[in-house]
Amino acid sequence: MIDKYIKLYDKLDKLKDDNELGHILQDKIYRKFVRDITNDKIKGNDIIKIADLIKKRVIKYDKNRWYA
Repeated sequence: MIDKYIKLYDKLDKLKDDNELGHILQDKIYRKFVRDITNDKIKGNDIIKIADLIKKRVIKYDKNRWYA
């Protein structure tokens, strides 16, 4: 399961200069994470690992992005 998130993070890294597409992908990652938790697809330590990766690889792009 973590591999799927890493692929999304890698894709986000490639979109770092495209604010709109990057923002859309960020939202997709956040929604996927919440859905996976609520649907019991990820549990325990995997939740913590994925959340830590989101903090390191996704949230860093929040600066200077627009939100509606």
